[in-house]
Amino acid sequence: MKRHQGFTLVELLVVVAVIGILVGMLLPAIQMVRESARRTECLNNLKQIGLAIQGYEGSRKLYPPSRPADEFLAWPVYLMPYMEAKNIFDQLDLKKRYKEQDPDVVNKTIPSLLCTSRARFDLEMVSLRETKGPVGAMGDYAGNAGTTRYFPFDIWALFDEPTDGVFSSGFAGENPVVNDQLVGPEKGRYQHSSISDGLSNTIFVGEKYVSKFGYHQPHGWGDSSVYNGDEPETVMRIGGYGMGLAVDDTLILSPGEYPIFGSAHIQVVNFVLGDGSVHSVNNRIDEETLYRLCSRNDGKVVAISDD
Repeated sequence: MKRHQGFTLVELLVVVAVIGILVGMLLPAIQMVRESARRTECLNNLKQIGLAIQGYEGSRKLYPPSRPADEFLAWPVYLMPYMEAKNIFDQLDLKKRYKEQDPDVVNKTIPSLLCTSRARFDLEMVSLRETKGPVGAMGDYAGNAGTTRYFPFDIWALFDEPTDGVFSSGFAGENPVVNDQLVGPEKGRYQHSSISDGLSNTIFVGEKYVSKFGYHQPHGWGDSSVYNGDEPETVMRIGGYGMGLAVDDTLILSPGEYPIFGSAHIQVVNFVLGDGSVHSVNNRIDEETLYRLCSRNDGKVVAISDD
């Protein structure tokens, strides 16, 4: 008698079960590899931003302001010529407010301003509920505007008050606005010599916290167009006592109340320091250390450690 060759139903079920177990074991490893790649890409983005800052300072002898005046353009615009985005830069009018810019131009995204770990449904454009200008490209990085020492009454974001950060709003007297136009080139507050704690000990730019419940929300949620200087929470962050790094992206915060650093990565937030070095910092770093890293001149130097 001839015997038919093949698998029995039980054998097939066992094979399927084994494959399922193996896939279940492999998926977390694959996800970790993918996240590691995204984290590396994010660090590379910050490296490019750090190099652009050095290029800008080398040319202007000052760091760019986070925004020279209220409602005008923000620091990513001023770094465009040093980030292979001069084609976008040349189409913007630096003397005009953000709301007066060409919508087709402010929609153009700079890839190195976006972290792929933060998976919005649309990486480019902020909510249509934006009311103070055209819908524009978003970004995931913010300049260090200082510490919580200057948090009360929004001092950290104003144009005449002292700060201990680097990417502060420009002084009003040095960035005059006449007839609704910015007079002269933008002028930042600080230069290399202003960083008395040392470039290698001071945060310049880092990943900004944006709650997933605030994705694409304008104004205080911090997810407005990254070119819009009318929204300080979009392009500036502070750190220190009471404002450590966000540990995840599920916090529900009131608009504009907590301009903190944070990321969509697992347990780390990425930063670039004044010397151009990039670091992944554990999001549970103690608040005093974060305070020292955000202050450019507190006189107590701390070294940054990678996670």
